[in-house]
Amino acid sequence: MQTGATMAIWGADARYTQLVREHGSDLLRLAIMLSGNRHDAEDIVQDVLISVASSWPVAKPLPYLKRSVANRWIDIQRKRRDVLTDEPPETPYDEPGFLRHDDAKRFFDLVRALPVRQRETLVLRFHLDMDDAAIAKMQGVSINTVRTNAQNALAKLRASELTREEHS
Repeated sequence: MQTGATMAIWGADARYTQLVREHGSDLLRLAIMLSGNRHDAEDIVQDVLISVASSWPVAKPLPYLKRSVANRWIDIQRKRRDVLTDEPPETPYDEPGFLRHDDAKRFFDLVRALPVRQRETLVLRFHLDMDDAAIAKMQGVSINTVRTNAQNALAKLRASELTREEHS
């Protein structure tokens, strides 16, 4: 049955398609941790997958994809810095199954509440296992700024946890 509409043909290598099937949800989780919401995360992952597909094959594809997701997020943040809006930020979307336990949900809520740069620094450091120099280069800041952001973020997380324990 032909409707007259042309359909795009996916011409990616079968190994790339398999990699995306196996690790696409991991890439989405990473993007959600960075962005704080599913909508931006889906856009980030889609942009990365299209971009990498055009330059496939790459050495160490999964780390390359993860790093590309982080780079894309940082690019978006740089563009958004100058945009002012009267609209409040979107409420983060909680995907069923993404956060399986109340403790994990509470932790991610605390991480989402951090300022963007602090959240970004923690995700790059602890989720992608990047060192301070690599984070500084990626963010375009000094190593001391990275360390300060990480220290402040961890202090806020600890303070939030202590406050919660005091009220329990």
